[in-house]
Amino acid sequence: MKTYVEFLEDHLGQIEYGWSRDSEGNEVPFQIVKYSEGPFTGTVTYSTLGMSNERLVSSVSKKQIRQELIFVSYSTFGDENIPGILQQVGLEALKTNNAYLRGDVIGPYGTLFEGSELEALYVTMPVYFPDSFHTFDCVGDLSIIQAWLVPITFDEAIFIKQYGWEEFEDMLVKVDPDLINFKRVSIIT
Repeated sequence: MKTYVEFLEDHLGQIEYGWSRDSEGNEVPFQIVKYSEGPFTGTVTYSTLGMSNERLVSSVSKKQIRQELIFVSYSTFGDENIPGILQQVGLEALKTNNAYLRGDVIGPYGTLFEGSELEALYVTMPVYFPDSFHTFDCVGDLSIIQAWLVPITFDEAIFIKQYGWEEFEDMLVKVDPDLINFKRVSIIT
C-alpha cells in the first residue's frame, strides 16, 4: 500500500519544497508543502502535511476527522501569502479541535492578496481533482480527507452565510468562474 506522501505526489507531482516555520521563525506542528503540479496545466498545489496526525471533530456529527488542507494557484503567481494562510487556518483547526467541513467560510478577514478582492476562504471538496484524490484510505485508521480552501470575496462569504453553501455551489456551476484566478471579481452581483 502506498504511503500518504506517495498518494499526494501521485496526484500533485513531486514535492518541490516546504515550510515548517511561520513568518516569525516559530516551529509549526505541521508542514506546508508545494507540489510541482496542480489540477490543470500551469497550476500548482500547496497542502498542509501532518495536520492529519491530529484527530479533529466535526461540529455537526461529532465524528473524528483526519484532514489536510489543499490550496491551488497558478504557477506564475508565486508563493505570496499562501504558506501563511495555510498555517493560520491549520493552526486554528488544531487550536479549536474542529475540522473544516464542506460549506464552511473562514473570514472575511481583509484582503488575502495584494490587488485582490478576495477576503475569505470557502471550504469544499477538491472538485478540480479526480475523485480518487478526495480521500486517502488508511488501513486500520481513519481515512484522511482533503479539504480545498477556495479564496472568495466578501460578498460571496456573506451570500453563503445567508443562503447556504448549496446555493453558492449551484451558482458556481452556473457561472463557472476561474477559482484559481486571485484577481477574479465576485460572482454575486
